[in-house]
Amino acid sequence: MKSKVYQITAQSKSFTYDSGLMGKFENFLGRFDLGKYIPEDELVPLKMHLGNNGAFKTIRPQFVKKVVDAVKKVPAKPFVTDSVRVPGYEYLEIAKDAGYTHLTLGAPVIMADGIFGNDSIKVDAGEILGETAIASAIHDAKAMVVLTHVKGHIQAVLGGAIKNISMGGISAAPRDGDWHQGRGKMHFLMGETMQWDETKCTLCFNCMNICPIGAITFPDNVYTVDKDKCWRCGRCARVCPMEAIDVPVSHELFMKAVAEGASAVLKTFEPGRVVYVNFLLEMQPECDCMPLADPPVAQDQGILISDDPVAIDTATLDILSKVSPLPDSRASDLVPKDGWDIFSLLHKKDARLQIAEAEKLGLGNSEYELEVVG
Repeated sequence: MKSKVYQITAQSKSFTYDSGLMGKFENFLGRFDLGKYIPEDELVPLKMHLGNNGAFKTIRPQFVKKVVDAVKKVPAKPFVTDSVRVPGYEYLEIAKDAGYTHLTLGAPVIMADGIFGNDSIKVDAGEILGETAIASAIHDAKAMVVLTHVKGHIQAVLGGAIKNISMGGISAAPRDGDWHQGRGKMHFLMGETMQWDETKCTLCFNCMNICPIGAITFPDNVYTVDKDKCWRCGRCARVCPMEAIDVPVSHELFMKAVAEGASAVLKTFEPGRVVYVNFLLEMQPECDCMPLADPPVAQDQGILISDDPVAIDTATLDILSKVSPLPDSRASDLVPKDGWDIFSLLHKKDARLQIAEAEKLGLGNSEYELEVVG
């Protein structure tokens, strides 16, 4: 049986609120039976990425507020959350600057794994990840709404719903463990350290400046990593203009690990308790964890809603296989390739591998029925 995916289109047909994307989204949520997924009076995480300093093209707070209001009507008690990506106190400050506050959203904004990022529960994640640590505020919830700003990602290729729950639902490290039980193991399946090629390095220090926890230094101009502090996020390798830093993991293994992480998070919920909302708006070439915002790679395509993470990400890629790259974006010079989405072309890897691995683990169905709303 095909899964249902709804698309709220971005284009307005008249000069009225109800014709615009905000109005259409609000009206859709008013008709959508959230009570089917969310038990009354429960605390419900709205899982999203809160961005970074300079990454100002995330989900606009006005849209998040519409979801908060809809959850309250169930009635239930929503809170906006993510696991720690930069130190928790700083991350809450970043969220505030982006407009994600109790005052603007009508719901608390908290760190799912605590202000120090180590409040988590270990669960079995599977063959590759082994035991991993799920952020406690997600692990303990009875239902969840996943709000995803669709964007590119250097390893996952697509930053969609599956990647959001996997890399965002898992903590960097548990209280009584290290990165081997956290999200860093997805990046470092084949080894434990970044590999530095001194002959390529120009000592630009981009890697040191982007490290979210200051684990990289250059004593005597030698790339040095504090292995105990390092989260293994891989950002240092991503920003190196000379490709002097290498993260030892294959594309195939990484995609399997992302699927395993998503499966581990979803196993903490009863079936039918998670709703997914993908925002195909201001779509960035890189993850929102980067400290900048680029011109969007493609025109806005609206909002997708489904209760199937595989179906909603498949629909996302199908839509992005038909878009034209926007001028002056990082995708502007891409040559279209039949069946390839804009992010796969941009990052030169197949985003659909992530979805195929998730489907193998039973997380959803890539066969879907798309209903266009508005």
